[in-house]
Amino acid sequence: MAASYHINPSKYPLQELKKDLLNRDLIPSRKPLKDDLETNLQILEGKGIQTLGDLIDALKNKNKIREISSLSGISEKYLTLLRREANSYLPNPVPLDKFSGFGASEIQNLAAAGIKNSRHIFELAYKNPDLGSLPIDFGVSPETFSELVGLSDLSRAYGVGPVFARILYDAGVHSINEFRSYTPQQVIDLYESKTGKMADFSISDIKFSLNLVQALDIGKE
Repeated sequence: MAASYHINPSKYPLQELKKDLLNRDLIPSRKPLKDDLETNLQILEGKGIQTLGDLIDALKNKNKIREISSLSGISEKYLTLLRREANSYLPNPVPLDKFSGFGASEIQNLAAAGIKNSRHIFELAYKNPDLGSLPIDFGVSPETFSELVGLSDLSRAYGVGPVFARILYDAGVHSINEFRSYTPQQVIDLYESKTGKMADFSISDIKFSLNLVQALDIGKE
């Protein structure tokens, strides 16, 4: 069976989402999600929405949001915020040119072969564990490809964009499996040591990211 780039939302219970929201320091625009959270999710569960996947499907557009609002009595504004939060669990793949440290020609060679983002790299590496001459076939060095595999794997973690992935990689954290072995405080210490500045994220942010990582396929080691 192929590895999934994201968590499997159909296996992530709505009750886990509730715990996440209650325990996290939400950004100001998402804080209203905590208002009547338990009641609202209970109502949604009563409408057959049991998992993150169910929720994403139920709220996938404005018409569906309007329909669920009418059926549940939950405001469209609240459901729209909930939709954004649910979709954030499945982050968009990172375009390869957003990762620093690579020559434009190698990124262009990969793009010409249809490999344009972190999901493409992850899936290619997972399907070809013994890469052999594969990087050369795509016009990149094995070193570049190996680095892109690591960065692409790390960027699957919630809140880990291309800049943070580079910081982690340069600090010696080269995969999701290695990342998940750290404590939240160790991640913050690593970030502050590498950047020379205070982290602009909290312990609870990293704890949530690490918890969500547990639901990810390991990927290529």
